[in-house]
Amino acid sequence: MNNTSKDNFCVFTVCNLAYLPKALVLAESILRFEGKLLKIYIFDKKVNIDLPESLAEFIWIEDVGVSDLNQMAFKYDITEFSTSLKPFISLKLLESHEKLIFLDPDTCLFDSLAPVLMDLEKHPIVLTPHYTRPHSNALPESDVGMMRFGSFNLGFFAITKSDEGLEFLRWWNDRCIRFCYFETQFGLSTDQKWVSIAPCFFPKLYVSFNLGYNVAFWNVQERNLSKLSDGKYLVNGVFPLIFFHFSSFDKVNPGRLTRRPLAEENRNRQDLHELSFSYKAALKSHAIPASKIKYGFDYMSNGDYISPTLRRAYASVSSELPTDTDPFDADGPVGKFAKRNFLLEKYPLPYQPNSFGDIGSHKTKFKLINMLMRLILRILGPNRFANFSRLLVYLSSYRQNRDLWKL
Repeated sequence: MNNTSKDNFCVFTVCNLAYLPKALVLAESILRFEGKLLKIYIFDKKVNIDLPESLAEFIWIEDVGVSDLNQMAFKYDITEFSTSLKPFISLKLLESHEKLIFLDPDTCLFDSLAPVLMDLEKHPIVLTPHYTRPHSNALPESDVGMMRFGSFNLGFFAITKSDEGLEFLRWWNDRCIRFCYFETQFGLSTDQKWVSIAPCFFPKLYVSFNLGYNVAFWNVQERNLSKLSDGKYLVNGVFPLIFFHFSSFDKVNPGRLTRRPLAEENRNRQDLHELSFSYKAALKSHAIPASKIKYGFDYMSNGDYISPTLRRAYASVSSELPTDTDPFDADGPVGKFAKRNFLLEKYPLPYQPNSFGDIGSHKTKFKLINMLMRLILRILGPNRFANFSRLLVYLSSYRQNRDLWKL
């Protein structure tokens, strides 16, 4: 890699304070392989804390110059908020750099980014698919997961300062500012699902099939690792492992790799063991007190917790509020709106979402709900019941049901 390429690119990530240990592991790997400081954009309320500035450059999102920052931080949860501004930050960075690479905070380099930079010499936009071989038809949902969450994993992307690269970012930025919701029932999956349709608009967009990029739990079934004498790794004996994405990493049981559902044959794989256990050790070595601070945009000015329901309700009425409204002001219009609509939790405990993995612990509740649904089916009849079921899907997005809320 020539010096010009090395000087003309930057690498950035986004995270809140709780994710800083992961971002610092990434920063250490970038410093090792690229000799550069990772730019870490902190999506949290600015606080006075010590940060290891020898490892990375830290930029608070409040200092970036985002219009309506508080409104975005209120209507989106932390995942939605931090992903919504990735294209905005990219546009800012390309004002002073020729190329940029984004990596999720829970990724780690195992070799130089030179191949990515070589791709950018030929292509203005580089993306990677979640996986490159169709899932087996024997699986219950086969490839439905990719249909729900998007073709490309946006834990990585690379862009050049070119006409098409900038046009892509402006298009993506507009969509993310307005529609970065995680509502898969409506075809939305934060910033990621939008990019599934990007190849329709940007013909020079390059989909990389380099299996050494973005190795993660969702594609390990097609990628086997072997270690070389110099300590580096090959994927399938061909591709140097450039970076591994430790998404939903199971630090309690590193051998299981992820807390997400995964085929048993891909758990406790010996070729992944060393990576998993070394990543756990790296996380431990970068544990810092700041990571224990609660997410600042989760609370009103008086300490009341902002529930996901309140965020969606706010999104439904925000256009009707005064433009200078601070949504975090407990005594302001949004605080009064929350009380009027019973949107405040009695106890300010953080929200814990249920997932498919929790179904077994709610069998009694499902039994009662199914009994009620059968009763409704009997009353309405099958055709009207089908329409009733579709209505429930619509109602699941509170932001689209304005009549539900009293302003």
